[in-house]
Amino acid sequence: MAGFTVTSATPSRLVDHAKAHLVVVPVDRIGGLVEAGAIRIGGPSENRVGRITELVRRGDVLTADLVAISAIALRPQPLALAIHHEDDELLICEKPSRMHVHPLGPHREGTLLNGLLWHCGARTDQPWSAWRPGPMHRLDRAASGLIAIAKTASVHDEIRRQSAAGGLTRRYHALVHGVVHVATGTIDAPLGRDPARDYRRAILPLEQGGQRAVTHWTVIARHADRTLLELALDTGRTHQIRVHLASIGHPIVGDTLYDVSLVTGGAPSATIALHAVELRLVHPRTGAEIVCRSPVPAGFGAVVTDGTPGPS
Repeated sequence: MAGFTVTSATPSRLVDHAKAHLVVVPVDRIGGLVEAGAIRIGGPSENRVGRITELVRRGDVLTADLVAISAIALRPQPLALAIHHEDDELLICEKPSRMHVHPLGPHREGTLLNGLLWHCGARTDQPWSAWRPGPMHRLDRAASGLIAIAKTASVHDEIRRQSAAGGLTRRYHALVHGVVHVATGTIDAPLGRDPARDYRRAILPLEQGGQRAVTHWTVIARHADRTLLELALDTGRTHQIRVHLASIGHPIVGDTLYDVSLVTGGAPSATIALHAVELRLVHPRTGAEIVCRSPVPAGFGAVVTDGTPGPS
């Protein structure tokens, strides 16, 4: 068993406290650990099985069965992380293309979360921690660029609220097929699961379960048959930029999932020309504005260096 003493002055449910501090276990597996009796409350003189909804208070000692944890734990890995900002509560780094943010299905290693666990010193034999790295927004495996990581549950919640209010903003660059002749534009089209292929997203009316999605674009440069765009989002739906650009006839270069001319069996592409170039937010603790920028990868194509300038 490995122990952790509760220090929070505010009582919280056992399962919620474990989700915030049992860092090497996937969040969706923690409830099962509690139900199986692998997370207990007490110490040497008292050690009982905890219940999911039971409140834990300051001074309570939580223990976890290391054998049960090792069977499902995320493995910390020494992955190279390009870090733009880091303090005790917040980290902003770059995710390369071809890397998942979270472990997913058979992809249990080599994800950004595996690298973050290593960077922050997590160990499977000491699974409890005061922090838990939590990505604050989506970034597709095939895309690259900046991503914000909350280190604590309280900062995670505060940045979520900030994001919902429009305080966390991101800009992207995308290289798309075709020449976009209009200097700026907005795509306001709701998105939902593709009824024919549920791993894809599609434009879907609100009355059919679609969610509002808004993407703004500006032309940066034009080439003979490609255009470099800058994009900003009012919403953050899964595959939003990819679906929206494909819907106006300008799919992202390399996107075999949404470019009908490239689809070969419908498998998601490993790399697309989409990069998160800027991230802005207000630090929840200091109130300071943090702005991070990342140049597009060299492989974006000749239009980045040789294209004619877009309209000002």
